[in-house]
Amino acid sequence: MPHHAAGKVTLKHGPIKKLDMDSMTMVFRVADPAMLDKMKAGDKIEFEADRVNGAITLTKIGKGH
Repeated sequence: MPHHAAGKVTLKHGPIKKLDMDSMTMVFRVADPAMLDKMKAGDKIEFEADRVNGAITLTKIGKGH
């Protein structure tokens, strides 16, 4: 669910090998809050995440399958 004002989104995701993370539901920061305009609760998305200033941050969001 997007939290536009806070620039955060809660996602249920599979393993993210790049960040050594297991499957879970967690809150991510977004690099650009405008990225959330393309999303609504329940959407399936594809995303890229990285550590930005120590916080796991979504750097790219696209429509999932």
